[in-house]
Amino acid sequence: MSETTAWPPAIGLTSKIIPRKEAILAVSYSTVVRAPAPLVFDTILRVADYAAWNTWVPSVVIHRQPSSSGNDLDTSGQDRMSIGCTMQFNVVMNTDRPDNITRAPLKVPDICTPSSPTSYLTPDLLADPTFTADLSKVYRVSWTGNGGMYGLAPKLERFHEVIVINEKECEVRTWEMMGGIMARVVKVMLEDTLKGKIALWCEDLKRHCEKVYAEGSAA
Repeated sequence: MSETTAWPPAIGLTSKIIPRKEAILAVSYSTVVRAPAPLVFDTILRVADYAAWNTWVPSVVIHRQPSSSGNDLDTSGQDRMSIGCTMQFNVVMNTDRPDNITRAPLKVPDICTPSSPTSYLTPDLLADPTFTADLSKVYRVSWTGNGGMYGLAPKLERFHEVIVINEKECEVRTWEMMGGIMARVVKVMLEDTLKGKIALWCEDLKRHCEKVYAEGSAA
């Protein structure tokens, strides 16, 4: 649970592609991390290092990155998320069966930092209490579903916000919204599991970043 402001909002969460009124399932978690926001955000984006800390998603395959020309997609830069990249999360839903992988195809529509804001979210959305409106204090990345077997995957969007508290600590907020027919199946079968996994992701991230920062400060 967040140690700073009250979040998530009492009216519920929302996202760009799944408005609050269309959401079937919403899961979220927040925590304070005693490490600088840029370090924490870079850890989220640098998928090549997920095996070192992320027990829910221990590996990610980036299939395509936007080319430098902006005209095509290429396969360079496989270690880090960027706007427009397509990727596959290799998800461990059952820790007793770590070799039983669920493959989740995803696409990154937005990455926002205080020095490089984007226009992905409209002013109206930023005014919603789901989001941190002060772009001078927030690092944000979102990803959406990018298809699925036989079109049966639920419609989904997930956000991570890393909010500056001071130079040495930040608040991490993450939430995932699902809509559509298949989201009803996921809600019945996996809602409690997903709540636990979202929390696991954040606590893994917290432990890893605090350790990295403490070791760096000591050095």
